[in-house]
Amino acid sequence: MRILVLALLAVEAVSSAQVPAAAKKRVAVFDFDNAGVTGGAQMIFFQTTAPNVGKQVADLLVTRLVQGGKTSVIERAALDRLIAEQNLSNSDRADPVTAAKIGRILGVDGIILGSITHYDYDDKTTGGGGASPLGAFGRSSMSTKHDIRARVQIDARIVSTDTAEVLGAVQGMGDVTKKGVKVDIRDTRNVMNGGGPGNNNPIMTEAVDKAIAELSGQIEAALPRVPTHVPSVDGLVADANESGRLILNVGSRAGVKQGDHLEVYRPGKEIRDPATGKVLLRDDTLLGDAIVNTVNENSSIAQYTGAQKPQVGDAVKTPPKQ
Repeated sequence: MRILVLALLAVEAVSSAQVPAAAKKRVAVFDFDNAGVTGGAQMIFFQTTAPNVGKQVADLLVTRLVQGGKTSVIERAALDRLIAEQNLSNSDRADPVTAAKIGRILGVDGIILGSITHYDYDDKTTGGGGASPLGAFGRSSMSTKHDIRARVQIDARIVSTDTAEVLGAVQGMGDVTKKGVKVDIRDTRNVMNGGGPGNNNPIMTEAVDKAIAELSGQIEAALPRVPTHVPSVDGLVADANESGRLILNVGSRAGVKQGDHLEVYRPGKEIRDPATGKVLLRDDTLLGDAIVNTVNENSSIAQYTGAQKPQVGDAVKTPPKQ
């Protein structure tokens, strides 16, 4: 009986090892909109302009998702560079269709974008004060007690890069209340605006951290519903030699990866709709196959096999789904 149990456990272990781990979903995180950040929080003496909390929140969310280990996140520098190249306005970035287009170029499964809907800092003086001697020069320390509440709410949407459909709407809330906080009015860190991540206000930063933690957890739970994006390559042969080496005009930005299998076609007659002039289909001729072995950002190199020789201008495409 003991041998049978051990055998069953061994079979179960082998079967478990053969089950592949679920692939991580790849996402890009856009800067969040500062809709709820209304120019800073009223503090003891004055009000100042709030920082660009939306960008800071996006950076913190990226860090949290990477640390969670369940999601692959595109490098922020690559996203920022692409957005700058596309010359997108803030309103363009918030549009799911535009976001999906950027996501397809980056080769990610989903785009995360959203808004900071609440960014509130309430500070009430409850007492304290008075002077106490300090040092030989008779300087005094003035302090008061405060009841402080910081509240941050962040709403996010998860957009499919294939369909531009919003597949998930999630929310993170951070609410922190501190009573009887002693504040020295000469400490400028405590008379500045409510601030946020990266500023010198620990209460506001704690509220942001709580909101990010809740938001990242909900995003990780929602991402399995996002379909994996399979890039469809559509490019041209830029150069071909006798050995079958092809240089293609598409690279990593078009979704090409090392090891990709592509089909090479000779463009044929275009069949157009006589009413609209729209191309209905093309009578292309399949020449052969190509395997990508080197990928750059805007080009790639592939090895061709087939009966007919390819030439400059031939089309390369992802094979149709079976």
